[in-house]
Amino acid sequence: MSLDMPFYFFFGILGLVAGGLIVWFLMADHPFESLETPGGPVDEAEVSLLAKEMADDGRPLDEDTITKLLGLHGDYVDGRIREAQAKAEAARLEAERAKLTQESAGKQESAGEEVV
Repeated sequence: MSLDMPFYFFFGILGLVAGGLIVWFLMADHPFESLETPGGPVDEAEVSLLAKEMADDGRPLDEDTITKLLGLHGDYVDGRIREAQAKAEAARLEAERAKLTQESAGKQESAGEEVV
């Protein structure tokens, strides 16, 4: 048996500790969960609490408005509003391209008529 054998054990332990520390440093500030709560069904107790708090603040809102607002916030957090915004923007750009194509086709026709 060699005298170098005990050092392998200690270097193995040292490697595990160093690896654990590296992983811990890399993962320590990682936001595993979103700062926002996920969207979902709106709780009636939450709506009534928010309505009371807003009324106490001098800004009364009805519960239907608060329910709609919480629903929209949940859609925003879940990314559904971004999808709708992207679709609306794509439709707007397509309409703008179609309008520009029609205008350029109209200009070409009028230019052709003026030459004759």
